[in-house]
Amino acid sequence: MDRPQKITFVEMRAVGVRGILVYCADHTCSHWIRMIADQWSDEARLSDLEDHFVCSACGQRGADIRPDHDWDRKRVWATG
Repeated sequence: MDRPQKITFVEMRAVGVRGILVYCADHTCSHWIRMIADQWSDEARLSDLEDHFVCSACGQRGADIRPDHDWDRKRVWATG
């Protein structure tokens, strides 16, 4: 199945976003991570990288990558 082309890293950075959210391609896994995207070139598209990720939780190859618009906000996790 062909995935739609997503934005380039330069387009993402132009609006002030430097982080990405990487979601496992297996919808039953629900594992995800946050990453700073400085390591990828401006010309690369988020969709270009999706097939290269392997989930560290379930081993599934493939991911859904999206800009992390909150990349610079400190996280406060609820506990209880």
